[in-house]
Amino acid sequence: MDKDDEARVRLAKNAPRADEGAKDAEAPADVAETGAPDAPGAPEAPGDGSPDAGATALEPDGGEGPGDAFVSGAAYAALGVLGGVFGVVGSFVQDWTVGPVPLAALVLVALVFAMAWLSGKGMGGRLGATVPAIVWGVVVFVLSMRRPEGDLVVPATTAGYVFIIGGMVAAVIGIMLVPPARPPGDWLLGKAGRTQR
Repeated sequence: MDKDDEARVRLAKNAPRADEGAKDAEAPADVAETGAPDAPGAPEAPGDGSPDAGATALEPDGGEGPGDAFVSGAAYAALGVLGGVFGVVGSFVQDWTVGPVPLAALVLVALVFAMAWLSGKGMGGRLGATVPAIVWGVVVFVLSMRRPEGDLVVPATTAGYVFIIGGMVAAVIGIMLVPPARPPGDWLLGKAGRTQR
């Protein structure tokens, strides 16, 4: 190995890595602002204006960590269970009438609307309203089909039609009255559709 090779090895060992180069480029600005450079390897103070100030390994820069995702998933699952339970209970009580008026079916339609709308408002978007409404619809659809034995939970009566059709319309209205979580068209354009104001 000659002197040129030794010089190249020494430069390669002492050369700053790619991520240290950016830190070195910021060092003169730190010296100018504070009068003293930051110690190498010292942690940055939280709230210093850096984009990842306060971020931890469990909470990335986006703000939603695994714990938040788990809680959101559990909330959506609970809303799905709510829709399912409401569909089963509603299917069995929808046929109660007061004279010729299907009063229970009308009340259940109003409750389906309230379930969808309040779920969406509580979760902050239309997905929160859609989950219980779809589970409710699937449960009611299954319970309205005739089994091979001839059993039927939701019969083809006025109350049954009011419950099924009215509930579907009420669920759609409840979903549409919830403001979307993102601006219109954002699902199509992604980050390109966002503008700074």
